[in-house]
Amino acid sequence: MIQPHLNIGRINKYVLLPGDPGRLDTFAKFLERVKAVSFNREYRVIEGNYKGLEISVVSSGMGCPSAAIAVEELANIGAKVIIRVGTCGGLLMGMSAGDLVIPSDVLCWDGTTKEYKKGIDSVKPNKQVFNLLQKSAEKKKLNFFTGLNRTHDAYYEPTENFLKLKGKGIVSSEMEASAVLLISKLRGVKAGCVLIVKTPEPPELVEKDPKMIYKLINEEKVIKGTDDAIYIALETIKLLDRGEVL
Repeated sequence: MIQPHLNIGRINKYVLLPGDPGRLDTFAKFLERVKAVSFNREYRVIEGNYKGLEISVVSSGMGCPSAAIAVEELANIGAKVIIRVGTCGGLLMGMSAGDLVIPSDVLCWDGTTKEYKKGIDSVKPNKQVFNLLQKSAEKKKLNFFTGLNRTHDAYYEPTENFLKLKGKGIVSSEMEASAVLLISKLRGVKAGCVLIVKTPEPPELVEKDPKMIYKLINEEKVIKGTDDAIYIALETIKLLDRGEVL
């Protein structure tokens, strides 16, 4: 059945899920026999082959409501594994642009997940996907962090709200992961996330310079980090397809 927003009726079992439709061109560089499938609203779909595996890449748009629609419709038409590959703010001192975060737990500070599950505090990725993402990153000797990610709704949140994150042990902050993980879990889809630090924004430093929170300080490192994140997501899918369990 053709899905009303993705505008497609089938999908490969393995799906990578960035937010920005413009970023799919970067994903295409890693695939062979790439084919454009659909582009409706914020949902752009391509597919291609990675080391013998058919992979779909679908943009989710920005924020949990848009991501939730994508995951619901992907689950309806055959997705079995979804890995979110997107950007985040890095909240730890010493983080650099282009570093990777593989969240072990995601705080649900958004509105969408609470419509699905009243009072939800957090959601975890699929354990197998999480472990294999780490294994793939370690094999490539990448600098990555694991820990608690915050998903929220307001990109331009008041600075005083952001500063409340200080001292809470949160590694990263973005706007889609909670919905991707929760709805995948509810629909029987294995899901995980690998995030690229776009802006290092530790609350300790934002307190001194609130304007730093929206600065892209090193685009070249973000581009390299994006390539690294795509590679380990694809390698994780290869390991999953082989049946590897950690």
